[in-house]
Amino acid sequence: MKMTTHSKIFALIISVILANYLLAFPSSRAQSQQLQIEKARIFQETYPVITESDLYCSYFVLEDELPSLRVTAAERQQEKILLSDDDIVYINGGKNDGLEIGQLFFLVEVLARVDGYGYLACKRGRVRLISCEAERSVGRIEKSCGHVTVGNFLFPYEEKEGLLGRDLGFEPYGETGRGPIGHVIFQENDFVQIASGHWAIIDLGKEDGLEVGQQLIVYKKVSPKAPREAIASAIVIDLSRKTATVRILSAKDAIFRGYEVQAR
Repeated sequence: MKMTTHSKIFALIISVILANYLLAFPSSRAQSQQLQIEKARIFQETYPVITESDLYCSYFVLEDELPSLRVTAAERQQEKILLSDDDIVYINGGKNDGLEIGQLFFLVEVLARVDGYGYLACKRGRVRLISCEAERSVGRIEKSCGHVTVGNFLFPYEEKEGLLGRDLGFEPYGETGRGPIGHVIFQENDFVQIASGHWAIIDLGKEDGLEVGQQLIVYKKVSPKAPREAIASAIVIDLSRKTATVRILSAKDAIFRGYEVQAR
């Protein structure tokens, strides 16, 4: 049966619409794929360069005198040495020392003396006061992150914010940093060597113009006659007057105590 003129016109219109749809579909799919690639690229470039763990569980140098407040006993100390979230602890200070129910403190372990700087210390968690008498208080542990024990010191709690950013990286023999030069004086857990993700303490601080969030370059030098080589990128996560805590963002080689660091 022959098609009428109207039928031919209708069939032609349908064909054109279908062809346009088929041509547009690959383009739409390609655009979607490109969008996913762009999202992935943004995610790779921007991420939390300072995390909650960096802020509340890292090492630092206490350059002042040790505080008087500390954990003197724990409700379950006969059952375990290491304390954890929700454990009840007893503190050697109370209302006479200005303490109040609801106050929050850092739990800090003091590890050793650092000649010329102060005390090496590590944040181990938080404790909230749930009861206060004249000369003693009761607290509940919140967000423990390590070696919480009887004897830990209490430091005033400070709310801190993480930081989204990107690793500025390093070029082994590229342009050098422009800030003051310091050295690695301590490595996380006293490891012989550290790499990406580890913490370290350097002998630069507020007095040298450093700021939290500032990135630095770590250098090694294999010989007095050889140029120094950039091997890692680090970021400042905590500051004292003469020292700073940094986290290694990326590294091409192991980092040892004594290696140079320089602010960008």
